[in-house]
Amino acid sequence: MAEVSRPHFIYVLVADETNYFAEMAAVSLATLRATNKNARVTVLLDETTAALETPAMAYVRDAADVMQVEECPYDTPLLISRYLKLSSRRLVQGDFVYMDLDTLIARDLSKLQAHKGVFAAAVDRIGPTDRMRAIAARKGWALPSHYFNAGVFCVRDTPATQKAFKDAYSLWRELNAEGFGWDQLPFNVAFHRSADVDVHPMSQSFNAQILIKTYPAIRPHIYHIFAAHFEERNESILHILAKKLKATGVLDEGMIADFVRTGNPWTKLSRPGQYIALARPVSAVKATLKLLTGGLKKEAS
Repeated sequence: MAEVSRPHFIYVLVADETNYFAEMAAVSLATLRATNKNARVTVLLDETTAALETPAMAYVRDAADVMQVEECPYDTPLLISRYLKLSSRRLVQGDFVYMDLDTLIARDLSKLQAHKGVFAAAVDRIGPTDRMRAIAARKGWALPSHYFNAGVFCVRDTPATQKAFKDAYSLWRELNAEGFGWDQLPFNVAFHRSADVDVHPMSQSFNAQILIKTYPAIRPHIYHIFAAHFEERNESILHILAKKLKATGVLDEGMIADFVRTGNPWTKLSRPGQYIALARPVSAVKATLKLLTGGLKKEAS
């Protein structure tokens, strides 16, 4: 029997001691290793990040198979990370799954190896903002009806995907020159333009974009927890674990194990959608009734 190839996962890490990106990477990698024992992991990073000697970086180095250090033609963390992400198809050989750092992996991801199309990604739950639509309209860029989220995607190694990534990078440089550093808009425009790239809609289960208390799938494989305003927020275990790791130098393995056992990324459960995501319908009904009765009491008062 032929040996099944190990699924290849790519992370981009650009960090310093003042932010939480290395800590988020350590947490995400810990959940990936706990749920996907045969995963092959490559971390793309710049020279400055590679030189960091912090507890979080020690965890990342231990969890990764390859720490691939690249020279980058930019001088700010945001631009470096965008450059590495948009260059990932050129820098890494073979098929791979890309994942943002603000992810928690709850279940086995082996099905992603067999994804349809040469590029697979989930629909973005928000979609292009009005500002993005205005920019696209001004530039004459057509947007796809299936506007995907670029936080998790699967990509085959083909000439067509190589070209689409190259085009996305060119569009991003054009946007960046005007002061807009987004990568998701260039990705969508470039792949929509390419007649040779079969973009396949991926299940929300593999990129469950949760906005505090919303849910997109039942028992998701991957939770994608937006990292904006990370310092002020504590609604997920990603926030708790990353902050604890930075403060103490220790990654709480017990909390990781609890997450893998329950699939629950939230620190507080109260909304029906959370219980539905966790496949707990009775609790979802109770939470719904509680919200309804609470609303009725407010109206009565």
